[in-house]
Amino acid sequence: MLARLLSLALLPIASGTSIAMTAQELSKANTLYEAHCAVCHSASRGGYVGPGLHKDRLLQSVAALRGTIMTGIPDTLMPPFVGRLPDADIRLLAKLIKTQPPAELTWSLEQARDSLEVLVDEDTLPAKPTYAIDTVYDLMAVMARGRYGRGGSGDNARLVFLDGKTNKVVGEIATPVAPHIIEFSPTHERWAWLKTDDSYVYKIDLYTLKAVRRVRTGLTGPGIAVSNDGKWLAASSFAPNAVTILDAQTLRPVKYLTLEGTDPDGKHVKSAGGPVIGSRINNRFALTLRQAGQIWIIDPDLPDMPVTKLANVGRLLHDTFLSPDGRYSMVASYDDNKVVAIDLKENRVARDIPAGCQPHLGAGSVTPVGNRMLAFGTNIGECSKGDVVTVWDTKDFSVVKNIKVAGPTESPAAHPDAPYVAVDIVSKDKRASLIQLIDKNSLEVVHTLDVGGHAFFPAYNRTGNHLYVSAGYYGDRLRIYDSRSLKMLAEHKMESPAGIFSRARTQWISVGLPKTREH
Repeated sequence: MLARLLSLALLPIASGTSIAMTAQELSKANTLYEAHCAVCHSASRGGYVGPGLHKDRLLQSVAALRGTIMTGIPDTLMPPFVGRLPDADIRLLAKLIKTQPPAELTWSLEQARDSLEVLVDEDTLPAKPTYAIDTVYDLMAVMARGRYGRGGSGDNARLVFLDGKTNKVVGEIATPVAPHIIEFSPTHERWAWLKTDDSYVYKIDLYTLKAVRRVRTGLTGPGIAVSNDGKWLAASSFAPNAVTILDAQTLRPVKYLTLEGTDPDGKHVKSAGGPVIGSRINNRFALTLRQAGQIWIIDPDLPDMPVTKLANVGRLLHDTFLSPDGRYSMVASYDDNKVVAIDLKENRVARDIPAGCQPHLGAGSVTPVGNRMLAFGTNIGECSKGDVVTVWDTKDFSVVKNIKVAGPTESPAAHPDAPYVAVDIVSKDKRASLIQLIDKNSLEVVHTLDVGGHAFFPAYNRTGNHLYVSAGYYGDRLRIYDSRSLKMLAEHKMESPAGIFSRARTQWISVGLPKTREH
C-alpha cells in the first residue's frame, strides 16, 4: 500500500518536471525505497533516523550516491547494500534520490481505523506472568533495530525483554520494522505500547511478552505517550505531519490532527510530529511540532479534545521529558541551545533554560542530589561552548553547572540509588565507544567505560545496581555493568541495539524518589 501511495504522490512530478525517470522506473524505485530505505530516511524521503534523501538536499552525483548505497557509511546505521541488492536496483535508487523531491503523503483517521488488528484474544490471557521473574517491574526492554532496520530476509529487528535482576533474556517480539520506543502503563503493570519506525503501535502484554493488538497511525515516526489514567494514547508521526489520539486499551483511533503552524520566523510550515509526553498531574498531552517551534497541549477528556497552541517556543524542537513532580515538560530546542520548561498545569511556557550545543535530552535524567532534584541534559552538537552536560535545578530551573565531557552526548541515565549519572559519547571517532560516569556529588566525570562498538542509550535497572548499554552499530552487543564497580556482568548479541527502557522507570522518574522497593 505504501509503495502505491508513493507512486501516486510522485507520478505528477515524473510527467512534469522529472526528465531522468520514466513512470515505470519511478514506480519500481519507490517500491525499492519503501522496502529498503524508508525505515531510516522516512516514507517521504524527507529524513528521519537518517538524513533526507531527495534532490533538494543532496548535491552528490548519481555515481557517488550509488557508491554510498553500495558500501554504506562506517560508524553509522547506514549498512552496505552491495550483495543485498542487484546493481540495477542500486542504480535506480540513486537515480530516484538525485532527481525527485520529497513526497507528499497522507494517512487518514479512516485508514488508521481500518489498519487495526487484534492479534491475540485478550480474554485468553493469563492472570500472571508465564515466565520466571520476581516482578514485571524488573523487565528491561531493548530496541534491537536489525542491520537493515527490518525483520525477515535474515535481518533481526525485534523487541527484546530481559530480567533486570538476573540479566537473562526472558522473551522477544519480532517486528517487521525496527522498534523505536516503548511506553509503559502508569496504572496497570501488565500493559505497554511499542512504536516502530513505520508508525505501527503495538499493545504489549507484559505477562506473556506478546503483542495483542496493532494499528498504523502514520507512515514514519516514533512519538508516543500514554495519559496519566492509562486511558488514552497519543502517537505523532514525521510522515505525514500528524498526531493521532487512540483509545489505549482497544487501539481504536478517535482523533486526528494535522500539524502545521507559523514558525518563529513568521513562515507557515508543515511540521513533523516530534516527541509527545503525557502529563502526570492531569491527562493532557504535550506534543512537539518539530519545525514549527510550537507545543500543542491536547486535553483528551474534554469534548472534541481541544488544543492549546504555544507558539515561538524554539527552533527545531526535539526531545522532551517530565520534571519530577510531573508538571513540567522539558523540551530541547536544537537551534537555540536551550531547554524550555512547559507548564502542563497552566498551559504556558514557564522558563527558558540555557543548555549546551544542540541539546538532545533522550528520555531525560532527573535524580536527587543532596536536598536538590537535579536534571542532567546531554548535548549532541558543536558550538563555542564545547562538549558539556548541562545540569539544572528542577525547582527554580537555574543552571547549576556545565560538566565537561569527552564529546557530544545523546542520552543520559540516572537512578536515585546509583552513584553515577551515565552519558554516552557519540562522536564519530574512537571515543564513540565510551560511556562516561558523572559523580552525583562532585558533578565531575570520574570514570570512563569503553564498551566497544558504538555506545548508546545507557539505562539503569529497577534497583539501580545494574547499568545497561547498547554497544550498537557494529558492536552488536548489549552490555550490562555493575553500577558501582563498573565490572561487566553480562552481554548479549543483538543486531544494532538502540533504546533501552526499564519497566520500573515509571516508579521513580515521575517523583524523583526511589520507589523501586515497593514491588
